Amino acid sequence: MKTIVCYGDSNTYGFVPGAYVVRKRFDRNTRWTGRLQKLLDPNEFYVVEEGLGSRTTNINYANRPGYRGTQLFLPILHTHSPIDLVVLMLGTNDFKKEFHNRTTRQIAAGVKELIEIARSTTYGPNLNTIPPILIVSPPLPVETDPQNTDDTFKGASKRAETLARDLKSVVDTYPTGVYFVDAAPHVQSSPVDGIHLDEQAHEKLAILLNEKIRDIFNASSEK
Repeated sequence: MKTIVCYGDSNTYGFVPGAYVVRKRFDRNTRWTGRLQKLLDPNEFYVVEEGLGSRTTNINYANRPGYRGTQLFLPILHTHSPIDLVVLMLGTNDFKKEFHNRTTRQIAAGVKELIEIARSTTYGPNLNTIPPILIVSPPLPVETDPQNTDDTFKGASKRAETLARDLKSVVDTYPTGVYFVDAAPHVQSSPVDGIHLDEQAHEKLAILLNEKIRDIFNASSEK
């Protein structure tokens, strides 16, 4: 059975858009990770969810230890090894206002740090290889109702437009073993809060990643 570790933020966790007062999470059958498990052969693939709300790529919050993506990535990979594919979808939280208008190049550099952590291991197949990595450029933030007083992601939708380009540039520096897919043309964030995925978006993301993952494994089997 092939193990796929999905490392991400609240959209991998399955946070329900706008559920900040009474926190809610979509069930396993609705979350894109659970849908992906069903689209892939359940007897051949094991999809592991490692989603944490507010997780960044490589930047710290002032008073929230453990939410920097590079901080826990290595032990999480070790926990689930051997791993046949790491699916990494991070970057949205780096656009938060408190991080002082972080650029997409800076975010891409944070993703590169995560790639290097994974590639420093032998947690791949048979515990003697580097695990393959799929970088997912996340759905873009969207503008919300002007009456929405939450300005956490104010201006993020415009700044995020170059994220896929800069992430692809990072992926292209690796000749093998690192793959890329841009979710933004296929999956839209909910206008309820501008950053989280609704049920339909989770389904679309699962379908997109199912196709990409099958292509990755099919190409590997043909070598």
